[in-house]
Amino acid sequence: MSCLVISCRQSPDILSPISPSLFTGVLVLNSDKSIDKYTTIQQAFISELDMQTMEIDFSGQVLNSRTLAKKLSKFQPSLIYVIGSKAYTQATQIIKDQPLVFSSMINWRRFEIGAHTYGISLELPIEMQLFMYSYLFPEIKNLGVLYSETHNSQWFELAVVKAKEVQLSLHGQTIKNVREISKALKTLLPKIDALWLISDPVVLYDTNQVQKIFAKAATHQKPIFAYNTLFTKYGAVLTMAADIPTMGRQAAGLARDLLKQQGFDEKVQFPAGSHVTLNLKKVHEYGITLNHEALASVENIIQ
Repeated sequence: MSCLVISCRQSPDILSPISPSLFTGVLVLNSDKSIDKYTTIQQAFISELDMQTMEIDFSGQVLNSRTLAKKLSKFQPSLIYVIGSKAYTQATQIIKDQPLVFSSMINWRRFEIGAHTYGISLELPIEMQLFMYSYLFPEIKNLGVLYSETHNSQWFELAVVKAKEVQLSLHGQTIKNVREISKALKTLLPKIDALWLISDPVVLYDTNQVQKIFAKAATHQKPIFAYNTLFTKYGAVLTMAADIPTMGRQAAGLARDLLKQQGFDEKVQFPAGSHVTLNLKKVHEYGITLNHEALASVENIIQ
């Protein structure tokens, strides 16, 4: 069942529970609080916002629009904060004219963004990542990307354009399900110098699938660049990861500004914080030429 909870971040003089029908603060819709990163970003958001909040957790279920509308009718929030694609998809079926802030959505460009909707991109700027790849590894010219059209077709089209700006060629291979990955890698790996692993739930279906991708790339001596520091344990050569707590605080700042009715130049902001990790051991193992002058741009180096 969905979990309706009242946040502990209330004014000190409020001693009794808030009645949902009287609630006018910020309503948080979380796709799944059992996911650590979703919990982390929500905690950072609530802590930074320092306002009354209430939460609906969509863990384990999908509500039809009528049921969700009935739940939301109990609230009169000043603003809604949505975490994850699932909650966003459901909420925007019925929320049209209220201020809404989102985060943690894979490729936000594939969603309809309403007039009152603002957000924090899950992905770091494409040009920032491509520049770093080119800067650190000057001899790598051909990058490969596995992706599902459902989740990342718009992202890939933009990435192709941005890659050309830094003299890189981007080769994409689409898949519809996990059964196609082995065949796709067989086609893609001979064409490229490195594999760029992006956030895609079809490609990265589970841990077993991730291990297979890394094993296949290692067999072909192709380094992998990834978007999360956790991939270093599988052998990623470079990871560029958005800082999750910072994204939560950034979303809170955006929410505060919206409540003050401040205007924005951009409806969707890129993450303000990031972590760059270089696996020097893998660099040597693959014999990759490294621009040592670029190491000042790297936060963490694995020897």
